[in-house]
Amino acid sequence: GLGGNAVGLILASLILGDNFHFTSVTGFVVSLVIFAILSGLFTWMVLKFLLRNAGSIVALTGLIATFLALLVTDVVPWGSLDISGWGWIWGTLIVWVCGMFIWLLPGPWRNFKKDDRR
Repeated sequence: GLGGNAVGLILASLILGDNFHFTSVTGFVVSLVIFAILSGLFTWMVLKFLLRNAGSIVALTGLIATFLALLVTDVVPWGSLDISGWGWIWGTLIVWVCGMFIWLLPGPWRNFKKDDRR
Protein backbone atom coordinates (compact mmCIF):
# COMPACT_ATOMS: atom_id res chain seq x y z
CA GLY A 1 0.00 0.00 0.00
CA LEU A 2 0.83 3.65 -0.03
CA GLY A 3 2.05 3.59 3.58
CA GLY A 4 4.47 0.74 2.95
CA ASN A 5 5.75 2.47 -0.17
CA ALA A 6 6.28 5.72 1.73
CA VAL A 7 8.14 3.97 4.54
CA GLY A 8 10.27 2.06 2.03
CA LEU A 9 11.18 5.13 0.02
CA ILE A 10 12.04 7.16 3.14
CA LEU A 11 14.05 4.30 4.67
CA ALA A 12 15.97 3.72 1.43
CA SER A 13 16.71 7.45 1.26
CA LEU A 14 17.97 7.51 4.85
CA ILE A 15 20.11 4.38 4.49
CA LEU A 16 21.52 4.95 1.01
CA GLY A 17 22.07 8.71 1.14
CA ASP A 18 23.36 10.15 -2.14
CA ASN A 19 22.66 6.90 -4.04
CA PHE A 20 18.91 7.18 -3.37
CA HIS A 21 17.51 10.56 -2.42
CA PHE A 22 14.78 13.12 -3.01
CA THR A 23 15.56 16.69 -3.95
CA SER A 24 12.47 18.18 -2.27
CA VAL A 25 9.59 17.31 0.03
CA THR A 26 7.02 18.17 -2.63
CA GLY A 27 8.95 16.03 -5.07
CA PHE A 28 8.83 13.16 -2.58
CA VAL A 29 5.02 13.33 -2.48
CA VAL A 30 4.81 13.42 -6.27
CA SER A 31 7.34 10.58 -6.55
CA LEU A 32 5.41 8.53 -3.97
CA VAL A 33 2.15 8.85 -5.90
CA ILE A 34 3.86 8.04 -9.22
CA PHE A 35 5.67 5.07 -7.67
CA ALA A 36 2.52 3.70 -6.00
CA ILE A 37 0.50 3.83 -9.23
CA LEU A 38 3.31 2.31 -11.30
CA SER A 39 4.04 -0.35 -8.71
CA GLY A 40 0.45 -1.61 -8.84
CA LEU A 41 0.36 -1.46 -12.63
CA PHE A 42 3.71 -3.20 -13.08
CA THR A 43 2.83 -5.88 -10.51
CA TRP A 44 -0.24 -6.74 -12.56
CA MET A 45 1.66 -6.64 -15.86
CA VAL A 46 4.65 -8.67 -14.63
CA LEU A 47 2.42 -11.23 -12.92
CA LYS A 48 0.37 -11.65 -16.09
CA PHE A 49 3.54 -12.09 -18.17
CA LEU A 50 5.18 -14.51 -15.74
CA LEU A 51 2.08 -16.67 -15.35
CA ARG A 52 1.90 -17.02 -19.10
CA ASN A 53 5.62 -17.53 -19.78
CA ALA A 54 7.53 -18.55 -16.66
CA GLY A 55 5.25 -19.71 -13.86
CA SER A 56 8.15 -20.91 -11.71
CA ILE A 57 9.46 -17.40 -10.97
CA VAL A 58 6.17 -15.75 -10.04
CA ALA A 59 7.61 -15.05 -6.57
CA LEU A 60 9.82 -12.40 -8.17
CA THR A 61 6.82 -10.40 -9.38
CA GLY A 62 6.94 -7.80 -6.60
CA LEU A 63 10.68 -7.34 -6.83
CA ILE A 64 10.61 -6.86 -10.61
CA ALA A 65 7.62 -4.52 -10.38
CA THR A 66 9.34 -2.47 -7.65
CA PHE A 67 12.46 -2.06 -9.79
CA LEU A 68 10.45 -1.03 -12.85
CA ALA A 69 8.37 1.45 -10.82
CA LEU A 70 11.55 2.98 -9.34
CA LEU A 71 13.11 3.19 -12.80
CA VAL A 72 10.19 5.11 -14.29
CA THR A 73 9.78 7.26 -11.16
CA ASP A 74 13.45 8.22 -11.39
CA VAL A 75 13.10 9.17 -15.07
CA VAL A 76 9.88 11.23 -14.99
CA PRO A 77 10.51 14.97 -14.66
CA TRP A 78 7.71 15.68 -12.12
CA GLY A 79 9.23 13.78 -9.21
CA SER A 80 12.46 14.39 -7.41
CA LEU A 81 13.79 10.86 -6.94
CA ASP A 82 17.46 10.48 -7.85
CA ILE A 83 18.92 6.96 -7.85
CA SER A 84 22.49 6.05 -8.74
CA GLY A 85 25.04 3.27 -8.26
CA TRP A 86 24.18 0.67 -5.65
CA GLY A 87 21.01 2.61 -4.90
CA TRP A 88 19.33 0.70 -7.72
CA ILE A 89 19.88 -2.70 -6.11
CA TRP A 90 19.64 -1.81 -2.43
CA GLY A 91 16.85 0.72 -2.95
CA THR A 92 14.76 -1.84 -4.82
CA LEU A 93 15.28 -4.39 -2.04
CA ILE A 94 14.52 -1.95 0.78
CA VAL A 95 11.36 -0.56 -0.84
CA TRP A 96 10.15 -4.06 -1.77
CA VAL A 97 10.77 -5.49 1.73
CA CYS A 98 9.00 -2.53 3.39
CA GLY A 99 6.07 -2.89 1.02
CA MET A 100 5.81 -6.58 1.88
CA PHE A 101 6.36 -6.06 5.62
CA ILE A 102 3.49 -3.60 5.98
CA TRP A 103 1.06 -6.42 5.14
CA LEU A 104 2.34 -8.45 8.12
CA LEU A 105 1.44 -5.70 10.60
CA PRO A 106 -2.09 -5.55 11.99
CA GLY A 107 -4.04 -2.53 10.84
CA PRO A 108 -6.85 -1.23 8.65
CA TRP A 109 -5.00 -2.10 5.43
CA ARG A 110 -5.55 -5.81 6.23
CA ASN A 111 -9.31 -5.50 6.66
CA PHE A 112 -11.00 -5.99 3.30
CA LYS A 113 -14.44 -7.11 4.51
CA LYS A 114 -17.29 -6.32 2.21
CA ASP A 115 -20.01 -4.14 3.71
CA ASP A 116 -23.35 -5.83 2.97
CA ARG A 117 -25.55 -3.28 4.73
CA ARG A 118 -28.12 -1.58 2.49
